[in-house]
Amino acid sequence: MTENNTDQTETPYEYSFEYIQKKLEGKKDSFGMLMKEIVRTGICTECGTCAAVCPVLEWDDLTAQPKLIGKCTGCGICYNQCPRTITDPYMLMGDFKTGYVANTNIPEVIGGQDGGTVTSLLCYLFNEHLIDAAVVTMKDPNKPWHPIAQIITSKDDAIKSSGSIYSHSQTVEALMDAVRQDFRSIAFVGTPCNIDAVSKMFDSPTGMLKYFMRCHVLKIGLFCMDSFAPEALYPFFEKGGIDLLKVQKMNINKGKFHLYYDPQGEPVKSYTIRQLDKFKSSSCNFCTDLTAENADISVGSVGSGANKNTVFARTGIGTEIMEDAAEKGYIKIEPFNAINLNAVLFLAKLKKVSQYTIQKRKVFIVRDTDEREEPRIETKPEVEQVAVKPALGARKFISAKKDLIEEDKLLNLSLTNTIGYVLEGMKIRVVTIEELFEKRPWITTIKELFPFETIEIGYPLDIGEGEPIKANILVEASTEAFGKIFSRTFKLAPKE
Repeated sequence: MTENNTDQTETPYEYSFEYIQKKLEGKKDSFGMLMKEIVRTGICTECGTCAAVCPVLEWDDLTAQPKLIGKCTGCGICYNQCPRTITDPYMLMGDFKTGYVANTNIPEVIGGQDGGTVTSLLCYLFNEHLIDAAVVTMKDPNKPWHPIAQIITSKDDAIKSSGSIYSHSQTVEALMDAVRQDFRSIAFVGTPCNIDAVSKMFDSPTGMLKYFMRCHVLKIGLFCMDSFAPEALYPFFEKGGIDLLKVQKMNINKGKFHLYYDPQGEPVKSYTIRQLDKFKSSSCNFCTDLTAENADISVGSVGSGANKNTVFARTGIGTEIMEDAAEKGYIKIEPFNAINLNAVLFLAKLKKVSQYTIQKRKVFIVRDTDEREEPRIETKPEVEQVAVKPALGARKFISAKKDLIEEDKLLNLSLTNTIGYVLEGMKIRVVTIEELFEKRPWITTIKELFPFETIEIGYPLDIGEGEPIKANILVEASTEAFGKIFSRTFKLAPKE
């Protein structure tokens, strides 16, 4: 080997670094993402791996975090070596035996939700006498677009139940009803959280169905990014001019929530998911499963193109059902490829990293302040009572705690949103009750109170110097949408 060739030869480390750099370039797994998701969220282990593998990073002992000493190219080497990041495909979307792009081959189902694969599989299972019943979510006939879990027993029922409702449904209750009715073979269609519940009932040592030999459940999981609270979302749609009775179809595609009066036509209105984020169920902030990893068959619309579904057969029985349904003409299938997979991995990663970015919020309401500019809280004298409308069932919107500061003659009230979605335009009213009369009324309007967010109110007591603290304080909260949602009287008495 000549001296010139020796000079041009890369060391094994340099070759490895450049190879990985080129492979990862453009993946957007940059140092900025490492800082945002790992370092600034407080889950960094301070192992220094990121600085050890990257020539433009070094470990800063003073701040106990990596710092740039050169230009970041966004190659993602630091991000992909970190022990806290989730980058392995099987960690992102679970194990599976075979992946497909599928769509229906049944005339009655064509033109339904996405590819119609789930409905077609149910038709196949009923026609081939492989199941006695299926548990699905349908539209409640008494409340437009509210979900209701149902037991169905025929192909016709399966076709009628097609379509997606983006809200939580109590499907496990319907499953247990099916078990009690002595159905032996049941297809269960649900979102990842419901699939996890059924899996735990069969696999956990204390599971209700672990030792129950009289039924088999085939789990068909639905991809799920977000679930929305209908009590909050649908009034928002109606304010925007949407007639829910006319809506025939809802779907989420390319980051937008679409509503259709004509299932085959264009959307009558579309919203970005960001616009609807405040109506999202709070439990979705903690969910890290996009693709229903514990299902036998997982079905979604991510990465498959228009009018098709992405399908993962995760178990042996799941693979057999997919292949046989295709062979007998119920569905059409084609092999999955890396292009499809990248879209799934991208969204799956967004779900996985949500566990790092959850933050608790708290709002403090301070009286007698010179601060005038307040974007979310508006305080004013009480002018009129809010018209009372019936709240939804017995669901608890607000929880409250009190803390009496005797030396300051101050009652601290902490009110927490416990309903699980954003409460808008919430009016809080605090008054002192003396016999039948109200004194010292004070009203505050909270423009937005997020799920499990807490507001703290300091209410001064009208008690003279040296007098014992004795008062009844009434606290009420109401919204335009639901009327009065909270009312409680706190009885204050001197300590014995």
